[in-house]
Amino acid sequence: MRKDSYSVLIVDADHEFADTLGMHIIARNNITLCGKVYSGDAVLSVVKEKRPDVIVMDLTLPALDGISVIRMLQKDLPYKPIIVITSAYSNDMQRYLINDIPNAYFVRKPVSCEHLLDRTGELYRAASGFYARAAGENIEAERAFYRIMKYNNEDSAFKRVTNLLHDLGVPAHLIGYGYLRDAVCMLIENPMLVNCMTKEVYPALAAKSGKSVASVEKAIRTAVEVSWNRGKLEILEEVFGFTVNLQKGKPTNTEYIAMLADRYNVWMK
Repeated sequence: MRKDSYSVLIVDADHEFADTLGMHIIARNNITLCGKVYSGDAVLSVVKEKRPDVIVMDLTLPALDGISVIRMLQKDLPYKPIIVITSAYSNDMQRYLINDIPNAYFVRKPVSCEHLLDRTGELYRAASGFYARAAGENIEAERAFYRIMKYNNEDSAFKRVTNLLHDLGVPAHLIGYGYLRDAVCMLIENPMLVNCMTKEVYPALAAKSGKSVASVEKAIRTAVEVSWNRGKLEILEEVFGFTVNLQKGKPTNTEYIAMLADRYNVWMK
């Protein structure tokens, strides 16, 4: 059964932002506001008392910075809440450290409160295993989908795949565009999923979107057809090489997704 309800603790030195986000949380039926903390050194005691499911925390805090707070929580907490770090100012090293922490995610400010809460909801449902259960206990697909949510900086696989799909002529307005991007990122994370497209990848994407597996497969097929007809020939040949003969028609969904993931892994080595 889908578990939508979760609790959030806000940790931010900006009282105005914390108050605004708090009001948006209160306005949502499925989120409980645990409280607001304005200093890094006060976080641990509040988290131990309130046990929030999600902590939304600014990187820059008085007394202790966000990364130091995360390290402290990891050491002293008996459970691992999801931690969404927000910041208007960050460097590559800070983002690297955040992405190296399994349950921490980075979101750049400015960000709308609605978008931020939509994000926390997706992360919570993924971490709680909702998508995997809805897709039929496809745990490997779930884990891969959960990990691609960490891709949030300019050099991320998620954004690189997005740019690649644009170059291949896949219009962003197509429903299958998002499915393609998620599927490619899932295979980048776990190449073995190429053998489980219909049993794990499609069901996981269907569970995320609330659509049927058949509709996901059809939407991806449409996106692949559009790409094959509209994409630049030189780019298609660069990505697919001699594995697919243009004269024989478009590749299958699995061929298209697998080759994009494989090419990405080759380029990143």
